[in-house]
Formats: sequence, structure tokens, C-alpha cells
Amino acid sequence: MTTSRSLASNFSIQFIGKALSVLIGLLSVAVITRSLGTQAFGEYTTAITYLQMFGVVVDFGLTLTLIVMISEQGVDEDKIVGNFFGLRLLSGFLLFSLAPLTVLALPWSSTIDQAVLLGALAYFLMGGASMLVGVFQRHESIWRAALAELLGRAVLLVLVALIAIRSPGVVEMIAASVVANGIWLLAMVKLAKPFVHIRPRFEWNEWARIITRSWPIAVSIIFNLLYLKGDILFLAYFRPQAEVGLYGMAYRIIDVMTVLPMMYMGLVLPGLVSAWSAGRTEEFRSSAAKTFDLFMLTVIPLVVGGHLVATQLIVLIAGEEFATAGPVLELLILALLGVFLGTLFGHLVVAINKQKVMTWGYVAVAIISIAGYYLLIPPYGIWGAVWMTLFSEGLVAIITFALVSRVSGVFPRLTVTLKALAASGVMYLALLGLPNAPVLVDLLVGVLVYGGSLVALRAVTVSQLKSLLPTR
Repeated sequence: MTTSRSLASNFSIQFIGKALSVLIGLLSVAVITRSLGTQAFGEYTTAITYLQMFGVVVDFGLTLTLIVMISEQGVDEDKIVGNFFGLRLLSGFLLFSLAPLTVLALPWSSTIDQAVLLGALAYFLMGGASMLVGVFQRHESIWRAALAELLGRAVLLVLVALIAIRSPGVVEMIAASVVANGIWLLAMVKLAKPFVHIRPRFEWNEWARIITRSWPIAVSIIFNLLYLKGDILFLAYFRPQAEVGLYGMAYRIIDVMTVLPMMYMGLVLPGLVSAWSAGRTEEFRSSAAKTFDLFMLTVIPLVVGGHLVATQLIVLIAGEEFATAGPVLELLILALLGVFLGTLFGHLVVAINKQKVMTWGYVAVAIISIAGYYLLIPPYGIWGAVWMTLFSEGLVAIITFALVSRVSGVFPRLTVTLKALAASGVMYLALLGLPNAPVLVDLLVGVLVYGGSLVALRAVTVSQLKSLLPTR
């Protein structure tokens, strides 16, 4: 199998795996929201978001750095993975021990405190599992990672369903995540054995080398998360938990959709790193431009269609109690454009090794966002969070694009983007003609009309679609 065919095969496998994982994840969210209600789901969202902040610090850019380092020529993979794993275990133990202690200083309920205490273990286990994804990407065996994640998601769905029947509660739902993440980690370790011997190593010189490579990424991701999750934490501090639950439900839909660009960029990042480091500038630019086209073909119809069916989608997943989150999603879904572009250019920043420069950009965005959340959320609640989130995502996309373009000369073509807009416009008109149709019908019609419009308008040919898969 050629390299390009291998990449296409891995992308297809990962896409199918992620699609199934997302579907199972949405079913789990549906069970959790319907059994907890807005108030308790707000507490659940607050605890999860609080732990995510610690999770990013624990990761310290290690997951992304591992992908880069094991993609380099002539490396000792066992040594690298072992030291990454050892470093991750120590940092995870230290920082997740702090989470239950620091949460006690915040004016939240005892339920949130207990959820954070138990959830720290869940995130500790998840961190180990997610780190190993880079091993499977390196060996072009991504189906193993997809299988392990599917197993963990399936276990979570079964457990939350049983809990919803017997004794639904925030802490109980968090406990289900602990078990599911533990199974996910064990499956990842087992499936990685053909490629690497996973044994934690504590070699201080190697740790120093890893930290030197990872800290710019870590700082960027930490400040990136401050503007991404600061909205929920400020909402939890200043507003009722029921309001957090409504916003958290809308944001969960956005989180699900961000899986697509993250998955794709994780798959092609090794090839981008290799092309840039080897001086194959034109190959790098071509791959970046094709990825931009693919992202525009994906995100534009998602934004347009999602705006129209937002309320129906919320009700389908979470029930009528969450219907008031529909208008929030209608506006918040515009952030997807910034998310897709920020993910693309953010990974390109890593590929051209300009993480240290970009760190200052993320710091600036985080400071502006936190100030905005502080000023806007107390008086405007959810809507203050929405507007600041849209601004932040757009600003990150602009800054990362400016840096990548200046250093590498990457400047995407807009031809495919304009065609995607035209096809999405046709889809929009078609969906307006189905005002009372079930949301699943809307989604099916939207996909068919959008795809048909691309073909009928000669927007994209089959050969052009195939060319949008980057080659290494």
C-alpha cells in the first residue's frame, strides 16, 4: 500500500471510529441530561470543566510533543514513550491531588466537591490513554486506538444507563467515567504491545529534553483552555447552576463537532512536520492548502445547517427541559468556523516549530477573554459568554493564520470556500422549506442537498475530492 493510500485508509478508519464514538457519546449525554435535569447537569458540567483545567496542565503539551518526537528519524521509540509515560504519571498524580483540595475554596455545592474528587481519577486514567494515540498514528494503525476508544465509550453508555434507571446523580455519573476510562487505558496499553513496550521510565536527562520541547506547547494549550473553558467557570461562579447546565448542553454540541478537525490534524501532523523539517516547502504548502479546502467544505454546512436545527437538536438529545438552550446553540455554532481554522493553523504552528512565538498570542487572547468574561457574564449571563467565545475563537484563528502565513508562505485559496458557501446556500433554502420536519429528516435532507449541490454546480469533482486528502 502506498503512503497516500495508507493515509486515506487510516483517515477512513479513524473517521468511522470517531463517528461511532461520537454517536455513543451523544447517547451517553442524552441519558445523563435527561436523568439529571438542568440544575444537576450544571453541577456535572462545572465539575468536568474544572477538572479539564487541571487535565491540560497535567498533559503539559506531552501528547502533541510525543507525536512529533516519535515521528522523527532514528529515534528509540521504547525509550521515548516510556519517559513520556513516566513523566505523565508523576505530573498526573501531583496535580490531580490538588484538584479536590483547591475546589473546596470555591463557593460550590458539596456535590461538585465530591464529583471533582472522584473525577480526578477519571481524568488521570484518560490522560494515559490519550497519550498513546501518537503511537498508533506513528505506526499507521489507528484502528487500534479507535477500537479502544469505542470500548471505553460503550462501557460508559451502559453504566450511565444503569445508573439512570437505579439512582441517577452527579457523583454516580462521574463514577461511571472512572470505570470506563480505566478500561479504555487498559485496552490502549494492550493494543500498543506490538509496537512499543510501555514501561514507565524516569530518566531525568530525557525528561529535561522532553520538557524543553513541550513547554511552549503546554503554555499555549493552557492559555488556550483559559479562553475556551473560562466561560463555564465564570458562569458557575456568578450564575445559577441551571444556567450553567443550559450553556453546557449547547457547548457540548460544539465540543462534539471539534472532534473532526482535531482528529484530522492529529493524523496529518507527522507528515507536515516531516515535510517542513526536510525543507519540502511546496509539499507543506500544498498539504496545508488542501486541508483548508477540506475544512471549509465541512464547517460551512455544519454552521449553516446547525443554525437552522439547533433547538430541535437540543431537544432530541437532552429533552424539552433544555429547549431554551436552542437559541444559545444557534449563535454559538458560529464559533465552529474559528475552531476549525484555529485547529488547522494551530497545528501548522507546531509543524513549523513556532510554538514559542505563538505562546504570546495565546496569552493575549486568554487575558482579553478572561477580562471579557468577568465584565460580561455577571450582567448578561449566557449571552455574555457566547459573544466572548465567538470573539476569542475568531481572534485565535486570525493570529495563528498570520503567523503561519508570514513564516511559511501558506495562503489558502478561496475557490473551494466560495463553492461550499454556494452549496450551503442551496441547502439553507431547502431546509427552510421543511419547517416542521423532524430533525433527523432535516439532517438527512441537508446532507443530500449539500452533496448534490456540490456535484450539480460542478463545485467539486470526484478527482478534486480525492486530492483533498493530503499525502506525505
